[in-house]
Amino acid sequence: MSFKNYYNELKRRNVFKGALAYILFSWILIQVFSILLSTFEAPSYIMKIIVVLLLVSFPVWIIFSWVYEITPEGIKKTKNVHPEYSTVNKTNNRLNYIIIGALMIAIILLGVNAYATYNTNGASLKETQFLEQATSISKPEYVVKSVAVLAFSDMSPKNDQEYFSDGISEEILNYLAKNPELKVLSRTSSFYFKGKEATTTEIGEKLNVNYILEGSVRKAGEVLRITAQLINVKDGLHLWSETYDRKMNDIFAIQDEIAQEVTKNLEANLLNEKIKEANTEAYTKYLEAKNVYERYTKEGNVNALRLVKESIAIDASYAPAWLLQAKIIRYGYGYINSKELFDKDKIMPALQIALKLDSSYAIAYAYMGDYYVSLETDYVKARQNYQQALTLDSENAEVLRRVSNYPTISQEDRIKLLKKAIQIDPLDELNFLRLSSFYIYSREYKKALEAMDKYLLFSNYVPSDHAYRAEILALLGQQEEAMVEIEQETDDISKRYTRALIALIFKEKDSEKYVNSYKEKFASEYPYTVAQMYAYQNKKDSAYVWLQKAFDKKDINILAQFREDPYMDPLREDAQFKKFMSKVDFPEPLELNFIN
Repeated sequence: MSFKNYYNELKRRNVFKGALAYILFSWILIQVFSILLSTFEAPSYIMKIIVVLLLVSFPVWIIFSWVYEITPEGIKKTKNVHPEYSTVNKTNNRLNYIIIGALMIAIILLGVNAYATYNTNGASLKETQFLEQATSISKPEYVVKSVAVLAFSDMSPKNDQEYFSDGISEEILNYLAKNPELKVLSRTSSFYFKGKEATTTEIGEKLNVNYILEGSVRKAGEVLRITAQLINVKDGLHLWSETYDRKMNDIFAIQDEIAQEVTKNLEANLLNEKIKEANTEAYTKYLEAKNVYERYTKEGNVNALRLVKESIAIDASYAPAWLLQAKIIRYGYGYINSKELFDKDKIMPALQIALKLDSSYAIAYAYMGDYYVSLETDYVKARQNYQQALTLDSENAEVLRRVSNYPTISQEDRIKLLKKAIQIDPLDELNFLRLSSFYIYSREYKKALEAMDKYLLFSNYVPSDHAYRAEILALLGQQEEAMVEIEQETDDISKRYTRALIALIFKEKDSEKYVNSYKEKFASEYPYTVAQMYAYQNKKDSAYVWLQKAFDKKDINILAQFREDPYMDPLREDAQFKKFMSKVDFPEPLELNFIN
C-alpha cells in the first residue's frame, strides 16, 4: 500500500479524528481531576498515575481505531466489514460532534482559568512584593533545624471547624518554639499561606526554612482524624507522616505526639514539659473565641468575650483563656461604639490568674508590662514584667514588639528589637508599623516611609493610617502628597493632629487655625501633643506650659517621646528645656544585651 493510500485509509477509518477526540478528552479529564484531587488533598502520585494511564492508553486507542469498527451488530474488525455496511461515515459525523463539544468545554475551561488568573494576578503580585520587601529589612537567619508550621486544613463534613484546626496548628507551633535547638517561624508568617496555591518548596524558600509541617483536621462530634506530615523543603520528601484516629479527649495527647515526632525527626532534644491541657469543651470554646476575636470586628469582640467567659466557666485552670479575656477587655472596646466592653478593673485580675496558672507564660508578662505602662504608669512594675518576659522568651516576636513599648528604650534599641521581631515573624505587618514610628524618632524619614508602605502592602487602611503616612510625607517635604493622604483620614483626632503638623511644617499662613482646632477638642486629654506644636514653632513659653501640664498629668509621651522627639528639636539646646528634662524621672532601662 502506497503512503497516499495508507493516509487515505487512516482518514477513512477516522483514526485522526479519534486521536484528536482522545487528546481533547484527556486534557479535560486532567483539568477535572486536578481540581478534585486538590479539593480532597489526595497524594500527588495519584495525578501522576492518571497521566501515565492516559499516555499509555493513547497508542492502544489509535490501534483500536485502525483495527476495529463499531457496527449495529457490535464491534468488528474493519477488514471483516463489507464497505456497503460500513458505518465509518456515521462514526465520522459522531466524532465531529464529539470534537466540537470537547473544544467548547476546553474553551470554557481556558476562559475560566484565564479569568481567575487575571483576577488574582494583582493580588499575587502584591503578595510577591510583600514577601520580597518584608524580608529586605532583616532577612530571616538561615538555620538548619528551621521549621514552619502551616495552618492545618479543615476537612470536617460541614467545613465549619477552621478555628479548631488553626488552634491545633498554633498549639503545636508554640510548643516547638520553646525548643532552643529549633528555629520555628511565628504564627503570622506560617499561617500567611493558608488558602493560597503554593508548593511546600515555594513556601519553604520564601520563609527561608528547611522543613514544613502541614496537616489536616477532620472533626465530627467527638471523633477526630488528624493527619500530619513533616516535609523536607529541599526535595519535597516526607520525613514523617501519621494519621491519628482518636476521640476528642485525646486532643492534647495528639498534639504532644506530633510535636515530639517532629522534634525527633529534626534530631533535636525532646522537651521535658507537655502541652498544657484543659477540659475539651472549654478548650474548643477558647479556640472559637480566639478565632472570632482575631477578626477584629465590633460583633466579633462581643462574641469573643462571651465565648471565653463560657470557656472559663467550664474550666478556669487554662491560662491562655484568662490572657485572652484580658486582651479582649483591654483592646477590644475600640471596635464598638462605646466603651461598654472596657472594664479596667477586670484586666489585672485576669492577667494575674493567667500567670498564677502558668508562671512561665512569657507573653502574659509582656501584656502585664503593657498594662503598667499604659493604664497605671507604674514603670517599675512594667520593667519587672517586661524583663521577665524577655528572660522567658526573647525569641517571641510579639514579646519583642510589646517590650518596645517601654518608655526609656532608645530608638536605636527599639529598631533592633523590631528587626529581630521581623526575623522571627517576617510577614507580620504590625512589626513594620511599629518600626516606622521608631524611624521617625531617629529622624530616618525615608526608612519610616519604606516601613509604613511595607505595612500597607498587606494591610487595609485602618483609622489613623492615612494621617500617619501623611505626617511622614510632610516630614520628607512632600506637601502635595501629604495633603492628598490626610484628606482620606476618617479618625477625627488623627486628622486634626496631623493636619496641624502639616500646617506647621510647611509654615501655612493659617496654621494657628489648625492648631486651635486640635486644642479645642483634645488638648486636655493629650497635653504633650500640644507642647509638640508650640515647640516646633519655637514658642518656648507656650511649649513649657503644655509640657508642665503633660508632666502633671503623667502623660506617657513625656517618657516615650520627649528625649528624642524631632518636634522638640527647636528647644533642645535651651537651658529651660535641659532643666525640665532633668526633673523627669525616667525609669531604669531594660537589659537588652541579647540584641547587641
